[in-house]
Amino acid sequence: MTARDVIEFRIEAPGEERDRLIGELSALGTLGLEETEVGLAVYFPRPPEGDPMLAAVARLADEGRGIRIVGPHLVAPTDWEREWRRGLEPRRIGPLWIRPSWCASEGQPELCIDPEQAFGSGEHATTRIALELLLQALRPGDRVLDVGTGSGVLALGALRLGAGAAIACDLERPACLNARDNAARNGLRFGLFCGTLAALAPGLRVELVVANLLWSELRPWIARTLAHATRSFVVSGALRRERDAVCAVVEGEGFQLLREAEEAQSGDSWWGARFDRPAR
Repeated sequence: MTARDVIEFRIEAPGEERDRLIGELSALGTLGLEETEVGLAVYFPRPPEGDPMLAAVARLADEGRGIRIVGPHLVAPTDWEREWRRGLEPRRIGPLWIRPSWCASEGQPELCIDPEQAFGSGEHATTRIALELLLQALRPGDRVLDVGTGSGVLALGALRLGAGAAIACDLERPACLNARDNAARNGLRFGLFCGTLAALAPGLRVELVVANLLWSELRPWIARTLAHATRSFVVSGALRRERDAVCAVVEGEGFQLLREAEEAQSGDSWWGARFDRPAR
């Protein structure tokens, strides 16, 4: 696709509306999104005349919710791959270095992660929170279940730092393919499948479960997710204002809050936590 084929919408929206909008825009086939000071910049392939996508985006405007849409506008010629790569660089998260394949190594231990269309390069606050809490909870030889793996960075990070085995899953096929490639790139192996937790045996037990997902996506699966954890559960991807709701549900399943973290990014405050089952 050439740069002449890309259009952009500018969406003004309050912070509490953005997660919902991102989900709806992703379902419409966006090429990418950027958070701005006032809302979102959203990119699509230039559609043919009469394409329903244009009307679907326009219908997201809602004065009552403070949502205003400007566009579409043709995007000036841009080397998108170069711009994307320029935004990624080596980053240290806890004891682990994360770098894209086109950057030189800056330290050990490290993972080489190319996110492509998947989520998880260490650039987003939720990934950083999840990885730090996960590595703090990890014990040598632990078995790890990574729910919503994206690029595979959490499962692979656990393996790099001493996990005995890892299983990872994601609903999106591009994410699963990307996670598989990243595992090969790092010489690591894990169980990987594309689908929901329903594909796992109900009796599967691991020491540590991690889920870096929006709370709205994880909530319907939380009881099933927690049932697989014998010791620790790490959650990230929730907004700070959702903290009490997450704690109430997880603690209601018999876990205790052990550690929590939050980080502000692009106008939102993201929250994550580690919960443990009480020692018997």
